[in-house]
Amino acid sequence: MGSQRIPTGTVLVVDDDPGVCAALTQVLQKLGHTVISAHSGDEALEKLEEHPVEVIISDQHMPGISGIDLLKIVRVRHPKVVRIILTGDKDPDVPVRSINEGEVYRFVRKPWSNNDLRTVVSLAFEVARLEQEKRHLVTLLKNQLASRDDPADIERELLRLAEDELQDS
Repeated sequence: MGSQRIPTGTVLVVDDDPGVCAALTQVLQKLGHTVISAHSGDEALEKLEEHPVEVIISDQHMPGISGIDLLKIVRVRHPKVVRIILTGDKDPDVPVRSINEGEVYRFVRKPWSNNDLRTVVSLAFEVARLEQEKRHLVTLLKNQLASRDDPADIERELLRLAEDELQDS
């Protein structure tokens, strides 16, 4: 049986508790990820401007910008970043709001299971990789169609639909 390569990349961990950041960093670095940490939403936004990041994991309750609000901003400014929210909050409204407002990929409760966290983050990187591959394929198709005549324009319509889907994701 062949081993499958686990996608790795850069994760931004955002939590006002340095102990939580350290614990998450340790787990994620063991998976081969580069980890950048921030202790507030404002600091996270600065780090996103400075570093390319594929995945962000944010605590919900922080001074200043909440996790949901941070992920809403990230969704607009950095739509390719896969968003995960982490919280110890027992309010059942938090997961619903994070999904509806921040369009998060996953919701993780504190205390987390390291095995579950590894799985969620690995899947998040796979989602990021597939989205990047989809964008690349649409670009290739677009370039190929630009050099051909298509009297029925069917291929151009398919390309337009694919581009619309990319903009929606």
